[in-house]
Parts: sequence; structure tokens; C-alpha cells
Amino acid sequence: MTKAKVEAALNDKEGLYPKRWGSDFYHHYKEDIALFAEMGFKTFRLSIAWSRIFPKGDETQPNEEGLAFYDAVFDELNKYGIEPLVTLSHYETPIHLALEYGGWKDRRVIGFFECYVWTVFERYKNKVKYWLTFNEINIMGISGYVSGGLLFEDRKQNFQDLYQAAHHQFVASSLAVKAAREINPDFKVGMMLARMQAYAATCNPLDVMEEIQKDHENLFFSDVQVRGKYPSYAQRFFKQNGIELQIEDGDLELLAQYPVDFMSFSYYMSSVVRAQEEASGEKTAGNFSMGEKILI
Repeated sequence: MTKAKVEAALNDKEGLYPKRWGSDFYHHYKEDIALFAEMGFKTFRLSIAWSRIFPKGDETQPNEEGLAFYDAVFDELNKYGIEPLVTLSHYETPIHLALEYGGWKDRRVIGFFECYVWTVFERYKNKVKYWLTFNEINIMGISGYVSGGLLFEDRKQNFQDLYQAAHHQFVASSLAVKAAREINPDFKVGMMLARMQAYAATCNPLDVMEEIQKDHENLFFSDVQVRGKYPSYAQRFFKQNGIELQIEDGDLELLAQYPVDFMSFSYYMSSVVRAQEEASGEKTAGNFSMGEKILI
């Protein structure tokens, strides 16, 4: 994604921006939640839109109208005995932070996120117990713009920026856990992955190693947040690809001291991998990406 494409979308009055289709939960949340209760829901996962609380992302004062909306939603859920599970950042880094700061590759965004987190934690400390910091945080490795508001003017993503942005999100996640401990010790703060399980196409050791590599790509993000440190395979990957993370004093200690309380995931698909791509079989569509068709 480039800055020019974003600005063109912002000025588009006839096409896809802004969104013109949706469930319109904003106006129908009461009847929607009533339907959830009728279906027997005990938990409802939803996201707070960061830009609804801080429209530009870097303000010092929140938008009261946005805060009041979520108050009403949580009250409605409580009325029906439905536990909210709330995601703090769900692919909606405020566009101002993307255009003016370059998204999560700028360390200053950590502070903006921390301000937002403290605001909503304090506001809803008696209404919400379960939180997720970032939705499908490992998508940073696939789309830096979707996950972190990163813009690449040559349209080609680079590992250095992607993993630097990921580091900033790891630090921000630990700061959220730290804030949770201070505001309400009963809070449970988790992380989330987009889970895609790879299997070796054969018992050839090279195919098995390819499976392990794919697992590393997926689980790196949870390993850091759950275990509180960078795994050895990640450090090796950084060295092999010339990635030099800017890690400030205290970052690693923060990750170690404030890991998440639980791990969650959206499971999309399984896939079959081979060390030699040219040896692969027929390709077929998955619910996330193309993969090799296997007959059992």
C-alpha cells in the first residue's frame, strides 16, 4: 500500500470509500444482542475502534461520544449475561498515524496506543474482563498496511520495517498488560493469531524442515507474547536476512515481565508444503490462500 493510493481512497466519493455496506451494528446493537441472547450466546467478541475513541490517534483527549457508545454496548451485553471479549486493535490503526507517522514502524505510536489503552481500561474496568491486544498480530508478516498502517512507496514490503513494527506492537502489548495489572488485577489480557497449520507433503527431511519453517513464521508472534522473549529461531532469521531491530533499553525486560495471560486464534486452513515448489501437485483454493490439493 502506498500513500498515494490511500489519499486517492480518502478522496473517492463514488467508489468503495468510505464503507457503504455493513451490518450497521452501531444503530442495531440492541436488537443484535437480543438475538445473540436468544441463540444462547455466553460470550461475544467485539472490537473497540481506536479511531472512534481518538479519531486521529495522537490526540490527548478522547471522543466522549465514542466512549459512550461502548458503554451502552457493554451495558446491553451485561443485561443478557453475555461476557464481552474485547479486541483493542483490529486492523484499524487511525489513518492519520499511517500518513503522518508511517504507522507502527514509528516508535511514537506505542505511546499513542498506550494512551488509548489506559483510557478504555479505566472507562470499562467494571464492565469488561477479557481483552485482546492485537487482532491476528501475525498478519504483520503478510500485510504491513492492514496490520500496522505501514506504507511502502515502491509497493514492496521489506522485512526490516515489518519486524520493527512488530517489535513496537510487542512492546505496546506488554504495556497494555502492565496497565491492566495496575487498573484491575482481575483483567485477563490475551493475544491472537491467524492460524494456518502446515504439514509436510512427504517424510522427506527437507519437506519436514519446510513445515517447521512455516510454523515458525506463524508462531513467532505468539512465542514472543506468550513466552516473553524472542525465540532463537527468530534471532537466526533476523541475522540471515540482515534485520537489525532497534530495541531500546528496557524493552526486553518489559516483554519478559508482562507476557499475555492467554493465547487465542482464528483457524483458517491447513496446507501442504514442500521444500521444492516445482515438485508440488495440483493447486486448489483455500479460505485464505492457494494450496496443494491432497487426495486421501
